[in-house]
Amino acid sequence: MSESTQKCPSCSETVPLEYSVCPFCGFGLLEYELKKFSFRPKLKEVFIRLYSFFRRPFKTSEEFGVATESKGANILLLIFSLFLSLRFYFIIVASGLEFSGGIPIGNIDDPEVFGFTISLGLIFFLVTFLLMPLIVWVIYKILFSLGTWLMTKFAGMLGSDASKKQYRTIIGYSITPIVVGEFLGIFFALIAGFSSSFSPLGPAPGITYDRMVQYMDSVYTSGIMLVFKILMVILWIVMIIYSTIGLKVVGKMSWFTAAISTTLPIAVFVYFFYFLNLFG
Repeated sequence: MSESTQKCPSCSETVPLEYSVCPFCGFGLLEYELKKFSFRPKLKEVFIRLYSFFRRPFKTSEEFGVATESKGANILLLIFSLFLSLRFYFIIVASGLEFSGGIPIGNIDDPEVFGFTISLGLIFFLVTFLLMPLIVWVIYKILFSLGTWLMTKFAGMLGSDASKKQYRTIIGYSITPIVVGEFLGIFFALIAGFSSSFSPLGPAPGITYDRMVQYMDSVYTSGIMLVFKILMVILWIVMIIYSTIGLKVVGKMSWFTAAISTTLPIAVFVYFFYFLNLFG
């Protein structure tokens, strides 16, 4: 393919660069390029695409191949980060850890001067609800960008025609089952936390780091959290199935190569960042 030709994304035939429609399959080349670089979905459109992808994965994957975007992935990763942070917060709540005291604002001893106290419990909740999800989102955004880049390279070695943008769009929407699983993880963590043999921990000043580590270990090694991990493995498999469909459609690959190029990288991620508890 020279500088004066292009490859049709639909049938992979070589077409002169000035053609706006593929003469072999009728695919709209000009429309494809315009959507590829200018598609900016609104929030409502993101959830419509999400619904369509899990209802009609083959047809929607074709649309993903034309209209690539990262907004869907960013929104789902942010929701995932929020659920993960809340799971951490509710485990602390279940531990019985108390945040006594607070930070005074103004002069609380003088009734004529405006002043109040912000409790440490409220500060902890706001940090968990606002700051922690943002930090987790940034970390997972970096992991997502790096991971999809590596997956695109690996899929290319196996014959995939999917671009990095196409791959990120497909994987971004495919993580929906994992987001749902993390939401359910909040309830699993609550049950495991309240049933832990180390609960309650007691007031914050009297707690030790070793005691907190023991409590966390008792929660995450409990039978309830084992059930949660099994559930998450099932949801990861669902994610692999949908991402494989998307890669097969967009990348023009066989079922086997599409499944391998998706399963192996995701399995490595799940093992290091989930079962080894490096993060999450």
